[in-house]
Amino acid sequence: MVGSIVALSGFRRIGVLGFWLTVLVGHAGHAGQPARAAWFPDQPATPHYAWTYEPCEDCVRLSAQPGWQLMAALAGVGEVRFLYAAGEAEAHAYSYAPDVVVLTPAILQLDRCQLAFVVGHELVHIALRHFDEDALLMSLMSGKAADWTRKGKVAIDLLTDNIALALRISPHWQLQEREADWLGALLAAEAYGCTLEEGALPYLAAAEGDGGGLAAAHEASFGRAGFLMAFAESARRLAFKGYYLPR
Repeated sequence: MVGSIVALSGFRRIGVLGFWLTVLVGHAGHAGQPARAAWFPDQPATPHYAWTYEPCEDCVRLSAQPGWQLMAALAGVGEVRFLYAAGEAEAHAYSYAPDVVVLTPAILQLDRCQLAFVVGHELVHIALRHFDEDALLMSLMSGKAADWTRKGKVAIDLLTDNIALALRISPHWQLQEREADWLGALLAAEAYGCTLEEGALPYLAAAEGDGGGLAAAHEASFGRAGFLMAFAESARRLAFKGYYLPR
């Protein structure tokens, strides 16, 4: 099932040689807001679904920090709605279609590099249209034709009270989370000069015990950290050569 899920999702992989060339050479022309980073994947060929923006309950609009806007530009994302969930006691962040990132008060108290990783992670979900991937997969795994609806919420609602579908799609969610982890860490490296040791890894260490379990969207934190270690040198090179913001 994992293999078929990967095939359906169009899971993106960057060629190793091409990626290292862009990291080694660095990025010229840092004046002004940059274009999408050369190492960041193209958008997938997944069909575009229609989504209606709905603000989360008790959320207010949050002014984007310059670094968040910079990471969005490096990921090739235009407008992003940042929302502040003032009533949420948990330290977490999440994103939802079409272009929303929600941050809680405790998340905003993180240090600079950990916060950059968290925001970068959520921006990857938007940039690579993981919500459209979910809508397509839920349709196909429910026996629907790929084009039975173009309304994202209608497709996503197939998951409601459907534990069997959640179990089938969980491996795909975990692949998406890995993708958001490593690309989010590299966005934080280029925009803020943050290595994995400064941002992603301490954040995941503090979240030890989270994730994993039946039909989980995230694998356990130690598994996420172990996967990220393969990108530690890439992040160091981007942090050294590419960052825009003063430390």
